[in-house]
Amino acid sequence: MKVEPLEIDDNLCVINFRGGEYTIFPDLFLTHDYWNKAIATIHLKYPRIKFEVHTDDIATAEKFFKGFPIFHDIALNWRSIRYAKHLILSNSSFAILPALLNEDVKEIIAPRYWARRNTKTWALPQNYYSKFQYI
Repeated sequence: MKVEPLEIDDNLCVINFRGGEYTIFPDLFLTHDYWNKAIATIHLKYPRIKFEVHTDDIATAEKFFKGFPIFHDIALNWRSIRYAKHLILSNSSFAILPALLNEDVKEIIAPRYWARRNTKTWALPQNYYSKFQYI
């Protein structure tokens, strides 16, 4: 799938945050704990790294990510995931394809158990990708 390339700084981590209707499902909506652990994991390896959030829900993202730039633009969100060197993903299918197509990515952090991290059950085992680091 060919898209226009996007130049992204090597010192930037793209966070794919899913809000919207996910927020009303406690089994599905990712907690502050996941996001904090994922950010800390990246920050440990790259202390000077910067973060930006790509989302479908700016209002909810602002509650989770104080001080990070937040973007809601589907084309920019997809291309940012496709070309960033560092990724933190939500459990949304939106990010799977661009993350898997990303040939230059150094690491992809994703929620263990994917769509059921909060219940600790692999409800969708087909969403296990060896390229992802699960927390």
